[in-house]
Amino acid sequence: MSNLALEPAAPSFRSRAGTLPRRTLLRLANSRALMLFVLVAALIAAMSAFYPNNFPTRYNIAAVLLNAAQNAILVTGMMLLMIAGGFDLSIGSILALAGVWAGVAVGWWGWPAEAGLLIGIAVGGLAGLVNGLIVTRLGINALIATLATLTIYRGLTYLTAGTGVTPIGDAFKAYGQSVFLGVQTPFWVMLAVVTVGAWLLANTRFFRQYYFIGGNARAAKLSGIRVERLTLIGFVIMGLLAGLAGVLGASRLNSAVVSAGINVELSVITATVLGGASLKGGEGTVVGGVLGVLFIALVQNAMIINGIGIFWQNIIVGLVLLLGVSLDRFKHTHRG
Repeated sequence: MSNLALEPAAPSFRSRAGTLPRRTLLRLANSRALMLFVLVAALIAAMSAFYPNNFPTRYNIAAVLLNAAQNAILVTGMMLLMIAGGFDLSIGSILALAGVWAGVAVGWWGWPAEAGLLIGIAVGGLAGLVNGLIVTRLGINALIATLATLTIYRGLTYLTAGTGVTPIGDAFKAYGQSVFLGVQTPFWVMLAVVTVGAWLLANTRFFRQYYFIGGNARAAKLSGIRVERLTLIGFVIMGLLAGLAGVLGASRLNSAVVSAGINVELSVITATVLGGASLKGGEGTVVGGVLGVLFIALVQNAMIINGIGIFWQNIIVGLVLLLGVSLDRFKHTHRG
């Protein structure tokens, strides 16, 4: 018998070509940060080429970074929760409630600006604590718990300040309107939060435990990890960051707006999933989430330059969320 007959047939061009797109997509799904970096770079290059007088200007770039700052702060906390297998739908309401309390303390009660900032952040932390206690002590699913507190906190926001507090005060607005290197303060605060959050999650034993919780909460608990305690801390951190974003937003506008943060949870969860967080938990990085925020901010900026309406922008953000979830499902389906 000829030795040639024993050799396996070479794969056809069609079979190799058929597997190439799947392998490429799988590699991109497994390296979401790299994928987003490529997409962000491509979008920047395309917008700079097609709109050289509008997009790559110093003013527009500063505006994009400033607009991304709020969601990047929020995505740092949301990434931590989603790594642990949870999430928080009430962050927009917490943001508004914190901003309103800061505005009331400074604008109505005449307290110092620093006291108002601390009160707003503390209100956010308290709201996050309530969310965490409902989830960990009462055993209510995070979806139902934070969906309920979303409406509760929004109602408290209206009861606290009615139509809002405008203006708050010159000393207070300085924290959100001061400019350094051409960009306002919220961007630099965001950069500090993201840097610290990314380092802690990647390099400290305490925060690395969240990956074990998201991977298998029961096994993590049996191995000695205090799952409920860490979950509670995760919600408190999320609340504190939402409070920080709320007071910075109020300071930037010099106005505590009761409608602030409406639907912000959609954009934040979209960026988090797009940035590598799994709906099953146990995966994700802060850097990936921030790249997701930047990508969405650039897409929205491109739509604004092209004169696309706000309703279409919401549709696009929803489609991007579907894309992120599809990539997550594809990755888990073809793992191994």
